Amino acid sequence: MTLLLLLTAVAAVTHAQTDCSEGACYPRSSDLLVGRADQLHASSTCGLTSAEVYCTPYQQRKMKCCPCDSRNPNGPLAHTVQEMLSTSGPERWWQSRKEVTPVTLQLDLNNLFNLDNLVLNFKGPRPSAMVMEKSMDNGRTWQTALYLATNCKKSFPGVSTASPLSVDQTYCYTLPSTESNPYQDHTIEFSPLRQYPYVPDPSSPKMKDVTGLTGLRITLTELGDVPRLPGRALSRFFALKEMKVMGSCMCHGHASHCLLEAVNKVSPQCDCQHNTAGVNCERCDDLYNDLPWRPAEERATHTCKRCECNNHARSCHFDPVLYEASGQRTGGVCEGCLHHTTGPKCDQCLPGYQPNPRSQMDRPDACIRCVCNADGTVNGGSCDDNTGLCQCKLNVEGPRCDQCKRGYYGLSASNPLGCSKCTCFPEGTLSDVCDSVTGQCPCRPHFHGLTCEVCARGYWKPPQFQSCELCRCDPTKSFSDTCDQLTGQCQCRPGFGGRTCNDCPDNTHGNPLIGCKPCLCNPEGTQVCNKLTGSCLCRPGITGPRCDSCTRGHCDSFPICKMCPSCFFSLDSQRQALSLALEKFTAKFPPGPGGSGDLGKFEPRIRALEARLNFIWNSVTLPPSSARQIDDALSQLDKLRDQVDKVSNGLSTLAQKTDLSKELDKLQDLLDNLNGDYNVKKETLKNTINPSNAEAFTTIKNAYDGSKDAANKAEASKKTVKESADNREDTLDIQEKQYPNNTRALKKLNDSMASGPDLTPVAKKVCGSVRSKPCTPLTCEDVDLCPPEGSLRCERGSTCVGALPIGKMANSNVKDVKDRLEYLSNNITEAAEKLQDTQDSANDMRESTKNLSNKIREAGRNLEDNLKEAHHVVKELKEFLSDPSSNLTHIQNVSDLILKTKLPLSPASLKKKLDELKNLATNLPDSTSILNKSAPQLDAARKLLQEAQDTRNAAQGVKDDVDELVAGFDSVEDSLADMEDRLQNNLDSIDKLHKTLIKNKDQLRPAEKTLDDVTDMINPIKPQLDELKDLLQNGTEQAEDAQETADKAEDEAAAADQEVSSVQQEFDRLKDKAAAGQPPSEVGPGAEQLAKLKKDVGTLANTTDSMLNDLEGKADSLKLLQDEILQKSTKLEGLEAKLKDLVEQLQKKAHDLSVCQG
Repeated sequence: MTLLLLLTAVAAVTHAQTDCSEGACYPRSSDLLVGRADQLHASSTCGLTSAEVYCTPYQQRKMKCCPCDSRNPNGPLAHTVQEMLSTSGPERWWQSRKEVTPVTLQLDLNNLFNLDNLVLNFKGPRPSAMVMEKSMDNGRTWQTALYLATNCKKSFPGVSTASPLSVDQTYCYTLPSTESNPYQDHTIEFSPLRQYPYVPDPSSPKMKDVTGLTGLRITLTELGDVPRLPGRALSRFFALKEMKVMGSCMCHGHASHCLLEAVNKVSPQCDCQHNTAGVNCERCDDLYNDLPWRPAEERATHTCKRCECNNHARSCHFDPVLYEASGQRTGGVCEGCLHHTTGPKCDQCLPGYQPNPRSQMDRPDACIRCVCNADGTVNGGSCDDNTGLCQCKLNVEGPRCDQCKRGYYGLSASNPLGCSKCTCFPEGTLSDVCDSVTGQCPCRPHFHGLTCEVCARGYWKPPQFQSCELCRCDPTKSFSDTCDQLTGQCQCRPGFGGRTCNDCPDNTHGNPLIGCKPCLCNPEGTQVCNKLTGSCLCRPGITGPRCDSCTRGHCDSFPICKMCPSCFFSLDSQRQALSLALEKFTAKFPPGPGGSGDLGKFEPRIRALEARLNFIWNSVTLPPSSARQIDDALSQLDKLRDQVDKVSNGLSTLAQKTDLSKELDKLQDLLDNLNGDYNVKKETLKNTINPSNAEAFTTIKNAYDGSKDAANKAEASKKTVKESADNREDTLDIQEKQYPNNTRALKKLNDSMASGPDLTPVAKKVCGSVRSKPCTPLTCEDVDLCPPEGSLRCERGSTCVGALPIGKMANSNVKDVKDRLEYLSNNITEAAEKLQDTQDSANDMRESTKNLSNKIREAGRNLEDNLKEAHHVVKELKEFLSDPSSNLTHIQNVSDLILKTKLPLSPASLKKKLDELKNLATNLPDSTSILNKSAPQLDAARKLLQEAQDTRNAAQGVKDDVDELVAGFDSVEDSLADMEDRLQNNLDSIDKLHKTLIKNKDQLRPAEKTLDDVTDMINPIKPQLDELKDLLQNGTEQAEDAQETADKAEDEAAAADQEVSSVQQEFDRLKDKAAAGQPPSEVGPGAEQLAKLKKDVGTLANTTDSMLNDLEGKADSLKLLQDEILQKSTKLEGLEAKLKDLVEQLQKKAHDLSVCQG
């Protein structure tokens, strides 16, 4: 009983591990070494280079020595690492070299596997210590899994020997002692999970870190102890008879099988379940990332959930942010949405598409193309979900939002308003409406440019006017008839100047035809030199004939001439007052005969004035401008003194005695004022050099020094200015020498321009001139050089001469191409609308065809059932009529019922209806071919739209060369014509397709009506057939009863016949007795019986005769009735065959229509 329970438990565990529907499942364990012998390596193997002899104990206190020669791996003496595989056979083992330690055995799996158990079967002596390690990164790093030693503290000091409490701990396992028999075979088993008995949850994800590995390494660190025997010492080495690495592919609980790689070789690829994928089922499948991937656990599969992509995506990815935001319900984001859908769940239509009202979001036709222009709508071409209308940007209009409003141009997706406002120059345009595509404004004559703000060649716009004026450049004195657009300045030839090149050049004056003289004005102080007189117009603050000196009130040296400070003007006004006083003073004294220079009593006062001024001058260090002011004041005093001397010398003795005290008092007052100003400035100077203001004074002093240095540099530049003036003089001399030669050359040029060049050929090429006479720049008489505007028109197909007419024709062609392109665009839009309507009609027809197919299928089934039933009734009727035992009365009833039965139509009408239904079924439209034809037409329309746009771009891109322009427009025109024809053909095809769909709809209607008529005809027959069937059933039953009655009557008749025979015998016997003369009394009872019998026989005979008479009277009618029934049965059989054919055709057509629906 215990064994049975144990087997049951093992079976349950095994089922739980292989059944993935309940929770985690794991593949069965197999030997990972099988098939991987070449991936197992040993750091030491005996006999690889030469044979080695190993001595081991033999019996008691003996030894035997055997060689090891692994140079031939397949030889009997070889002990290579491959010999430890379980498939190598008995008495085979791996052996290391003698006395070599440590020795490493390494298995490189190169993929992630799950290790269940490791079995090492050592051939003694067993190692005293070893280390088991594993790698998770294909051997780049190694982690210790377990230490094993006979004496752990000695072999691995510091390593714990206690069982680990967590999967992060390692320990040393103590091996049992081998002292009793060290050469006995020993087996060591290692299971990663068994060494963690205290881990509470063995299904923890950390178990992958415990059982998973990509490589296994066993390091044998200590040789086993061997006994000492007399004589030769025993050999010490490592040897393994068998090594098993039991495990499976690592599947994280999501697979119960590993895919087969080779015979008995464990594959790393898991047969993933729970919608997982990857070699190790380490991720969710492409379309199952709605929840985060997790390893399976007991009783929890953690199945990956399919993303909700509405059947529009093949893959998705997990978004942790979205997962947390949804309350950990969903985190899948669909990738690569198909069928014109977008969004995290492919539940929205792409820009330019809208939801299909006739479909659902999870169907391939969920989104249909929106005809809105993506550049002109606020939502990138999407239609309004409710109204289906396009939502135009502010400056866009039209049902498709593909046109700029009036006064706007340049439809662009990057423009939030859709189109830009026309910025036409008001004075240069005919209106404020520009081209809706290019933005070109309609320019007035002599204006050009996108906004018509630029004057045409040969015109310029004066600042005071808004219109373009002729440049009016002198044709002989300028290089061309063009001038600067802003200033109107013509490009003058050498020796000429002025705006129109009719004057002398700048800085010269005179007549340019005779010779211009240089102006002597200083260029730094002159605004302009009069080109007629050569007089100089000085700049403000400068004076002089040559504008080379500063005016009074302007200080510093020329050409700076800054305004003097206010103190200068106060001193100057005082000086003027002194001068005026002296003039008045002088006027009162007549001139003397001579003078001794004696000033009399005024001389001390005048000298005192002069001394005090000199003191002021010497006491104050003034800036250059103030110094010059003081110098001017002293100079004035010197002049005053000279005047006084002259006056004194000219005065007579009497005049010298005149009282001048009042005038001297005025001078004294003036001197006092100067003295006061001096004291104020002196105090200011003291305050300025106050120690507290030392820093400010230093700054001022530095500024003064800098100013002084600048003044020195300006003084030093005088030499350069002088050299420049000398150079200018030299240049003027050279000009005066060359001017006569230039004048003669100019005259010669005028003469040559009067005779040539002939402008007529050029005009013919440029403007298509019809002039034949020569025309030079100076002489061009009679007819205009170019014909008046509009007189020559360059028509298409005619030979045009001149770049201007050809250019105008090209411009006209551009406008024509533009109009045709707009017409073409409208046609394409119309084609798209028609194609959409056709698609809708096709869908409607598809629905109608589907309904009709269902009706035909149902009618066919009903008709087939009715035919079977009718056939069965006819068969029963035949059997009933042919049955000799049928009751004649019941036959009469059946015959009357058949004669009363009326078909809804005559056989001919019914046959006609069936033929009509057959023809309609045959001529039903093939919606598959019609819909297949519509797809190429839609593609052609789209390609045509792209070609139209390319053609338009080509038309706008053709420019520069006139010939190439015309040729380009010819090719564009051909392309447009061809494209218009193709577009018209497509429109015709779409119209034809639309008409075909309407026609097919019309064809479906009579088919439906005819089918309804046939159904109406067949429906009344069914009750009659049922009634006939019931009647036949009753007749059959009555016939059976009649047969039974007849049988009974036959039996009774036989008995009666027997009785009659006995009566006849008795009668004959009595007759014989009567003839023998016996008395009648003996015959009394028999006579009565005989009489009764005769009576009964007579009655029976009469009844029989009447029945025979009745039958004879009705035999003919029954015969006719039977023939009519058989004839009608024959007709029904013919109709049955036709109805069967019709049903087969209807079923075939229904099948075709159902295939078309698919």
